[in-house]
Amino acid sequence: MRFDDITLKSFCERVADGTPTPGGGAVSAVVGAFAASLIEMVANLTIARKDYAEWHSEMEKVIESMQKCRLELFQFADKDVQAFDEVMNAYKLPKDTQEKKKQRSEAIQKALENAAHVPYRTCRCLREVLNASEVVAKWGNVNAISDSISAAELARSAFNSAKANVLINVKYIKDESVKKLLLHEMETFTGEVEGIMRLVRKAVKERGGFEV
Repeated sequence: MRFDDITLKSFCERVADGTPTPGGGAVSAVVGAFAASLIEMVANLTIARKDYAEWHSEMEKVIESMQKCRLELFQFADKDVQAFDEVMNAYKLPKDTQEKKKQRSEAIQKALENAAHVPYRTCRCLREVLNASEVVAKWGNVNAISDSISAAELARSAFNSAKANVLINVKYIKDESVKKLLLHEMETFTGEVEGIMRLVRKAVKERGGFEV
């Protein structure tokens, strides 16, 4: 499946149809792509205004970054489905001999690590999206300030969704070094995300005159 080749309606129907995939990992990546698109829109609306000329170069960087993130997030949606299928296929491997049990266990662990790393990469990308939301909230076109906070809130929700998909797979990974690294990274990312959200909300309150 390639999510960049189907309609939104078709995507929603695929999520709803009662099969395990696409699930939360893929949905979080797609929602993250929407957040990146909103940020890109605000940056473009800022560049269109001469009175924001001092921020045009910064907005151009945001646009370039968000275009890259959008493409990556759609790729992660596809990879998330593939990763889950690999886990399910690994669990279906035969286990009627000791050698086959060993091969099955190794395949499961390899698949679980991949299934954790895909949403981890989604989280890492969403951290970049949130960083960009702070830029447009602070210095972007104030008439689009509601879009800045909308993007940030979407990205934060997508981050938490992807994080859940990291954690559910980490539970079953036996390699303690892999588990420890992923948990440490997610804890770090979470702190950064919450810090960015506070700054975005502050900017919205100061520039937009409302709180969310």
